[in-house]
Amino acid sequence: MSFSRWLRATSERYLMIAAQEKVAAKYGVPPPRPPRGAAVFWLRVYAPAYRALPWSLRSAIMRRMPGSHRMTWTAGEPPLGPAA
Repeated sequence: MSFSRWLRATSERYLMIAAQEKVAAKYGVPPPRPPRGAAVFWLRVYAPAYRALPWSLRSAIMRRMPGSHRMTWTAGEPPLGPAA
């Protein structure tokens, strides 16, 4: 797995967990397990810093990183006759 793919997958995972913690606090339900190890960095440093960035900066960073969001559609072959 490439570094950019790992970074994207890890970011998505911990941003989702941080959102679950926020919703759990809002509705007074039990939150996910407390973080341990490297998860402490992702949930207590990365997620709040990511949320604090303005959308224009987040968008610019995402556009510069390689990934599926940069893939473009290729022109397909023209249809040959009726479909049925």
